[in-house]
Amino acid sequence: MGASLIIITYNIQHGRGMDGHFDLERTGHVLVTLSPDIVLLQEVDCRRPATRMSCQARELARILNMDYAYGVVKRYQPGSYGNAILSRYPIRSKKNHILTGGDDRRCCLEVKIKTPHYNFTCFNLHLGLKSAERCRHLEEVVLPRLRAVSGPVVLGGDFNARPESAEINLLKGYLQDSFAANSGECCCTFPADQPHSRIDYIFLSRCWQINDYRIIPHTLASDHLPVIVKAACRGN
Repeated sequence: MGASLIIITYNIQHGRGMDGHFDLERTGHVLVTLSPDIVLLQEVDCRRPATRMSCQARELARILNMDYAYGVVKRYQPGSYGNAILSRYPIRSKKNHILTGGDDRRCCLEVKIKTPHYNFTCFNLHLGLKSAERCRHLEEVVLPRLRAVSGPVVLGGDFNARPESAEINLLKGYLQDSFAANSGECCCTFPADQPHSRIDYIFLSRCWQINDYRIIPHTLASDHLPVIVKAACRGN
């Protein structure tokens, strides 16, 4: 079995906290204290005036000393918005899958990561606000991509769906929900100040051994709380 990885998913709300203040350094501090190997970020800006023209994926990768990939889902004049994956190990390839339908465009960023012990595929997903669209995007785009991968898989992100939903049950047929290893007192990820819903997830293929899971409470750097998982791959 290879060494354990620390994997985080975090919807950073463009670096804007529950206090309404934009502070990407605060976001970076939250991540640094968790010492991650892989970070899945949603609601990431790049060169938008509202967030001080910062390339947030690149800036957070610099703070954490990581490689990164950024997937655009919306373009503005100027700037863009999307998902990002940060990795302590080299990112060998990147694909960004646009989830179409209606005005609420979403995306799923797919990367391949090479570690000293094994390679794996990582998906970072941000689903929409309508259940029917979430199910369609999973069935038509995400699940076919998952089935096409032969090696270990990590799928995480903001699903905007509760654990009992049809969308989450769809995924449980293919992957394990890391929440089963929860060792913390917190069970919900949103909203950060008074969490009452679990809508942020990290799923892993069956070849992973999940050693720990926690939702990190008491941070108001975003409207979501970060999820952290420690897991080791047992092989393909």
